[in-house]
Amino acid sequence: MKKAFLIICIIGTLLNVLANEPENDIFLKNDQGNFQSDFSKTRFSTEIDSLKNSETEIKSSRKSIKPFIVPAVLITTGTILNYSDEAKQNFQNWMIENFAYSGNVDDWIRYIPGVAVFGLNAFGVKGKNNLGNCTAILIKTVVFNQVLTGTLKSAFNEERPNGGEHSFPSGHTSIAFALAEFMHREYGGKSVWYSVGAYSCATTVGLMRVAKNAHWISDVIAGAGIGMLSTELVYLTHRYKWGKKSLSQLDVIPFSNKKQNGVMLVYTF
Repeated sequence: MKKAFLIICIIGTLLNVLANEPENDIFLKNDQGNFQSDFSKTRFSTEIDSLKNSETEIKSSRKSIKPFIVPAVLITTGTILNYSDEAKQNFQNWMIENFAYSGNVDDWIRYIPGVAVFGLNAFGVKGKNNLGNCTAILIKTVVFNQVLTGTLKSAFNEERPNGGEHSFPSGHTSIAFALAEFMHREYGGKSVWYSVGAYSCATTVGLMRVAKNAHWISDVIAGAGIGMLSTELVYLTHRYKWGKKSLSQLDVIPFSNKKQNGVMLVYTF
């Protein structure tokens, strides 16, 4: 419970910062309502310019924080619901009774938004960033998301509805929403339908995890927020230096041995 309280406190602080907006109703004039000298005009003009610059900075700051509001709400809601056993059990029973599912489609469609970004690039539909930056952002998003989600799974170690462990948060949902947010960032400005498609795909993954009895609804809601948060943090910190030259220095090398198969990313400096 202490872990949940800590998460809620951190997110609550963020929302509190958003709620405390400074007042902007400031009027600069003298007792007669006009300016008496060139010196006064210059002084007040300078103050007005300063206020305008401050207002611009405030708006810019709000714009940078705005993408984190929805993830914060989702993580908070999922964390609270995680400790509401009756509510999540009732939803679980309803899903199993009406939408029971036992396939593995959810294992694959979680990647669709990420694949779609590169598919659109291949067909000449350019997104917000070039291919080099898209690749770098995607790699960092996936790595960061997996580390963050895995850490929380180990910390909470909640039991799954099917009896398994490490239920909270949902890893499938987390990566699905991370990639949906990635597509939204790259193509949402071109058409809202790219975003609608990406989020619909991610939501389907989350509901499938509940219908499959692999996760509680609380795991899915929190996982969605963590996924979106992962992507937003990567975009916030990414340095846009990956062009064609940088991408040409990156090699993808497949490997295979008796125990495992995979790929290695090698960057030549």
